[in-house]
Amino acid sequence: MLLRLREEHKIEFGEIDFNEKLTINGLVYYMQQLAANHAIKLGFSYYKNGENPKYYWVLSRVKFEIKKYPKWQDQIALETYPGGYDRLFGVRLFDLFNETGECIAHIIGYYILIDIETNRPVRMKGAQGALSILDFPYQGETLEKLPLPTQMIQEEIRKARYSEIDVNKHMNNACYVKWVVDMIALEDFETKEIGSLQLNYNTSITYNTEVKVHIGMNTPDEYLIYGTSIDGQINYFSAQVVMSNK
Repeated sequence: MLLRLREEHKIEFGEIDFNEKLTINGLVYYMQQLAANHAIKLGFSYYKNGENPKYYWVLSRVKFEIKKYPKWQDQIALETYPGGYDRLFGVRLFDLFNETGECIAHIIGYYILIDIETNRPVRMKGAQGALSILDFPYQGETLEKLPLPTQMIQEEIRKARYSEIDVNKHMNNACYVKWVVDMIALEDFETKEIGSLQLNYNTSITYNTEVKVHIGMNTPDEYLIYGTSIDGQINYFSAQVVMSNK
């Protein structure tokens, strides 16, 4: 059984920013494709054409640790492999390598498998069949709840549109990353870049939902960004972004 899957890519023009470096959203795109392809090979994708799946995966928390950003036309490789389970989460890990084989980024993904009939999570501990490859305790960094900022900066209203909706009719998890990064001023990216980003998905955003996105900070290089309903009663997501010098 192929427990580790590797895919290679050449950084294309549409995946870079004004620094000519891979954007974190470009990395998310590679991550999504690789995870989907790996799940198909392992037999638990639950998105098979012509079938009514009994389960579906939800990305609940994710953290990106990025040491270096590849540039336009660089050749990179992304690998994924099972990380085991942490509580109700199935953990998937990713490593990004540059042309010389150096690991330049690590991604931790916490996923929940939902039973469509009961709308409840499926436990990975003691799982049978294809899911049994996740039946071991996760040993890496755990992803916990995130704090609120001590100093607010600004807020704005966004609405989930058609192009942001996925196959479950929820906003695609990559679009949350885009919303988070868009709250950081362009000027910050002149001298700094994202060293780490953790995003916790708390409540699904659906089509046409209006979300108030807030940004604040705890230190000059640590931003806390979160999205709530207009009345503040629902917390849709929270994120912590730590900037590092280039």
